[in-house]
Amino acid sequence: MQDKYRIRDQVRRGRREESPAAHARRAEALRGAADVMRIPARGGTAGFQPTNHEPDVAALLRELAQRAPVYLPRTDGTRLEWVDGAGQLQAIPRGIPRPHGATLAVGADIATELGVTLILVPALAVDPGTGARLGYGAGFYDRLLAALPGRAGVAVVGVCRDADLIPLPVADHDEPVDWVLTESGLTRCGPSELPV
Repeated sequence: MQDKYRIRDQVRRGRREESPAAHARRAEALRGAADVMRIPARGGTAGFQPTNHEPDVAALLRELAQRAPVYLPRTDGTRLEWVDGAGQLQAIPRGIPRPHGATLAVGADIATELGVTLILVPALAVDPGTGARLGYGAGFYDRLLAALPGRAGVAVVGVCRDADLIPLPVADHDEPVDWVLTESGLTRCGPSELPV
């Protein structure tokens, strides 16, 4: 656990020190991944609103929303609730955004009831060899991924910076991602394949 705390601190520091220009270049590079992600996103995308210097996926989600629904999360304290992301895809500099609107699904129901086929997961770091992901420590996404029945038909993509592709310690409750998206593009973690 100490290693995770240390890595979180290092990554957060690196993100805070990054220039606005570098952050903007990364956002544009992520938007460029939309074409490659259109097929896995055909049933809809569960995205996130970037905050606290996370890679900005707002433009990517706007591109994906032109072809299929995009949903954004908010928390009820223990689970992720999902709302329609239309018109709410904006980055904010600090804090955790709370999308408004009716709750359309809770937790893994985003896939089982709404048919989402792509889940973008914010990550402080990802181990590209194993798919291990370092989050913020609250476990929202680990619980979501653990509840997906077999994860069949759902591509789970961690989003971070190139600089944050590093070996990571893994705990029993940690759920891996299948792919990782950085400014360099989409990379498979282990033997996963994108659903077609």
